[in-house]
Amino acid sequence: MKICYWTPNAAGGAGKYEHYMPREIEKLGNEVKVYRRPKGFKGNPVVLRLIYRSEGDLVHATSQTLSIYSYPKPRKFLVTVHDLFSLHRSFVSRIKRELVKRSLVRADKIIAVSEFTKKEVESVGIDESRIEVVPMGVDISLYKPMDRETCRKALGLSNEEKYILVVSSNAPHKRMDIAKKVFYEVRKSLDNVKLLKLGYGTTLDGEGIINLGWLSEEDMPLVYNASNVLLHTSEYEGFGMPLLEAMACGIPIVASNKASIPEVVGDCGELVDLDADDCVEQFAEKVLNALDVERNKKGIERAKMFSWGEVARETFRVYKDMIES
Repeated sequence: MKICYWTPNAAGGAGKYEHYMPREIEKLGNEVKVYRRPKGFKGNPVVLRLIYRSEGDLVHATSQTLSIYSYPKPRKFLVTVHDLFSLHRSFVSRIKRELVKRSLVRADKIIAVSEFTKKEVESVGIDESRIEVVPMGVDISLYKPMDRETCRKALGLSNEEKYILVVSSNAPHKRMDIAKKVFYEVRKSLDNVKLLKLGYGTTLDGEGIINLGWLSEEDMPLVYNASNVLLHTSEYEGFGMPLLEAMACGIPIVASNKASIPEVVGDCGELVDLDADDCVEQFAEKVLNALDVERNKKGIERAKMFSWGEVARETFRVYKDMIES
């Protein structure tokens, strides 16, 4: 089978998806051609449509943002939807909702990365029969349990401290305001605790907060393994890659119970209701308990279910169904 990929040159989880998916599909014996948006491209959408060519048996757009380039529609067209967060923003959300609906409706099939995202896609008028749920993956050869002291030494961190890790942008829906409050609530009970902040190069200001800036993918497992717990306060996620990466490294998780987070974490982490009046206190209590947990063994086992190889096999099943229909 010959698969043509359209990729947006994205960051974060979508960027990892576009990196791993063609490689893993190729390993299954398929011919792969990738058309990628030039980095920093701000040109006319018509030019991009010329870049995104339609070849082979099937075109797979690896992000919902590329669905707008599907006119004229490729013969067999698949779109992966990571989230539809733009529908929840104010101002032009209704216009965006209509644009998304009109472009996604041209897809023969849609892959949603979670059951939550599937419901989001259904909300714009896409029939359930056209949506397949295939979760994201994690590179378990890279993200794995490592010696904590060794990782801390590599990062210049102290073995005398406890570390709470936040991997997130500072976008409002990530609720960094709550993350900071939780950290300072924890510090009321524990002096030797620091907060490590990572995510898109964004920073948090405050006493006891260490901003690690931008790290390479190869260095990310060092940070997870150097940490005692992952704190994830987001109120909206299409999937939530830091959750999966933390589990693969065996790091305890304390997260909100919103959006896709419960289905990713399963029973391998502690969840808190963001709507509760005492959510900060609840987060802090669970973080304090997690700081003394050596390894999240259940998380390590659960992460193995989400290898990129398994994601590729499930995706290839969708390809076959599309070609044969």
